[in-house]
Amino acid sequence: MDKLFNSHWFVKIISFFIALMLFTMVNLDNINNQPGLLPTLSSSTHTVGEVPLTVYYDEENYSLIDQTETVQVTLTGSQTSIQMFQMMRPSYEVFVDVTAQEEGTHTLQVEHRGFRNDVTVAIVPEYARVVLQEKQTYSLPVTVELVNEEEVEEGYSVGTPIVTPVNVTVKAARDAVAEVATAKAYVNISEADGPVEDTVPVKLYDRNGNELSLETEPSIVEVKVPITSPNKTVPIKITREGELPDDLSLESLVVEPREVTIFGSAEVIDEIDVLEGIILELSELEDGEPVELEIPLPEGIEQVEPETILVTPTISEKVDREFEDISLEIVGESAGTTVSLASGEPSTITVLARGALSRLEELTREDIQVFIDVSQEGEGEHEVDVQVNGPRDFAFVASQNTITVNIRLEESDD
Repeated sequence: MDKLFNSHWFVKIISFFIALMLFTMVNLDNINNQPGLLPTLSSSTHTVGEVPLTVYYDEENYSLIDQTETVQVTLTGSQTSIQMFQMMRPSYEVFVDVTAQEEGTHTLQVEHRGFRNDVTVAIVPEYARVVLQEKQTYSLPVTVELVNEEEVEEGYSVGTPIVTPVNVTVKAARDAVAEVATAKAYVNISEADGPVEDTVPVKLYDRNGNELSLETEPSIVEVKVPITSPNKTVPIKITREGELPDDLSLESLVVEPREVTIFGSAEVIDEIDVLEGIILELSELEDGEPVELEIPLPEGIEQVEPETILVTPTISEKVDREFEDISLEIVGESAGTTVSLASGEPSTITVLARGALSRLEELTREDIQVFIDVSQEGEGEHEVDVQVNGPRDFAFVASQNTITVNIRLEESDD
């Protein structure tokens, strides 16, 4: 026996018969009893139901409105061929090609590919129905819908959303495009305490508010929602520092803007009526040359808009104008005292006003106050400085620098 297994011919013969037996068992249902070297194989059929039908069409210009969805495929061939098809599961396809067809209803014979060459293919139905409709392009604006707006932090204001791009386009079948009424983008601003920026999808709706399964170009948009803290608009006050050259006078200042908006907590901004601390250095000014001034942030203020103001000065040479007989006032007189001018002292003063000509022409006697302040003086005779008040941007010089006064105590009735 060992010699037989060691024989190459014996092994080859045994292998052949084993292979023949396996082939017969796997591939044959019936063995013909006719004498012959190999048995004859019988014919067989195999049916595949609900095979998806592929439609090839001009997708750029047409929409597929309706079609025969599936077909039944029956294969006829030898049992070996059928079984090989079942075991191998080849990639096959049933289809119709309407790429050359225009809008309308078309009936075409169903084609196939990918099946074995040794099987016959029968398709039911043999002809398929395809409906094409020409595509149309429609452009419409995107409306932003704010979600949970009521949950924004208390005191904060929600501005008008900014969407980019403003419009989107939809390209679809004519009937589908006709249903489009609005394009919306939804942004959630729950608990927001500052600007919200988001990238969100665009959804299309019909006139009844039903969402449509159509795509837009672009399919997403960028949305910015301005959300600002409590704010208040207040005037500004400019503080002048330094001096112009002696021979020059500041005629006017044009300030843009004259009001700014401050942002912060309600408690802080309620306490601010004027925004101060803006410094204008007079020594750096040139006639007609705008100067940009930064606006400082007061304590507790988060933001100010704008952050700077523009100041344009008008500067001219100084001229003099004399105002005679301005009444001298006595201020600061204490109760229980009497103040009188010393003998020979005038009750009126001549004042020299120096400034820009255009401003001097507008200046009147009523704009000028000449006075002496005796609030720091006691009983007796005193020499008190003469002071002049008037509109800023003018220099005033009194014709007399001091006035002598007598202060005496009033006698008590006791």
